[in-house]
Amino acid sequence: MMVELISYLIAGSMAGILAGMFGVGGGILIVPMLTFIFLSLGFNDSYVTHLAVGTSLSTIIFTGLSSARAHFYKNAINFQAFYPVATGISIGCIAGAFVANLLDGIVLRKIIGIFALLIAIQIYIAKNQIKTFKASSSIAFMSGSGIGGISTILGIGGGSFTVPFFKYSGLDMKVCIGTAAACGVPIALFGSISFIVLGLDNSNLPEHSLGYVYLPALIGISLSSVFTASIGANIAHSVSDKMLSILFSIMMVVISAYMLF
Repeated sequence: MMVELISYLIAGSMAGILAGMFGVGGGILIVPMLTFIFLSLGFNDSYVTHLAVGTSLSTIIFTGLSSARAHFYKNAINFQAFYPVATGISIGCIAGAFVANLLDGIVLRKIIGIFALLIAIQIYIAKNQIKTFKASSSIAFMSGSGIGGISTILGIGGGSFTVPFFKYSGLDMKVCIGTAAACGVPIALFGSISFIVLGLDNSNLPEHSLGYVYLPALIGISLSSVFTASIGANIAHSVSDKMLSILFSIMMVVISAYMLF
């Protein structure tokens, strides 16, 4: 149990730093790490990924709030861009959870790996992209709905999608990251509630589970991540936009390789 708790604390610390640096909520790292830990504990492979996704979303509530707070105090959240996207997110999250519940665990893991690779490519392209567009409220709402749905399926805070979206909208990279961190909170809230409800009827889940949320992991990761998110935010504001984009892309490629192979 002590080794398990230490694993969650380490995962939370790393996720918190990444959340602050990239505005991703940390889920893109938490899901692979929880998948590895849960399989090591002998949990049934058929629901391991669902449990990792649901638990990841619940931890992002705390990580996202901590990260968004740090960026808010650095004036790095554009609320005009945030509100229409966040409204769409709230609807997309619920739909995404229902879709994820229908998918086989191994299939869901492969989907996460493929999306991580696509995100890395997208960020690299965006890094070299000069042309931007002005997103209307309706486009932002629809984009938010799609981002919320996909993010809930993947168990992430959505920053992997909202950062590129805000970047193409013409925002500075640091503001993109701060606004994306704020968007991670409604994704985590609506997504985790949906996964709890959908998992309540599954009698094969391990002890100490609340639906598809494993409470020991939630507590361990949340305790450490909230303290390290501000560290990541400070790092993000001390390096160049180009370096942030490169580091973000590298992280996505590594995660993709793990989840796929």
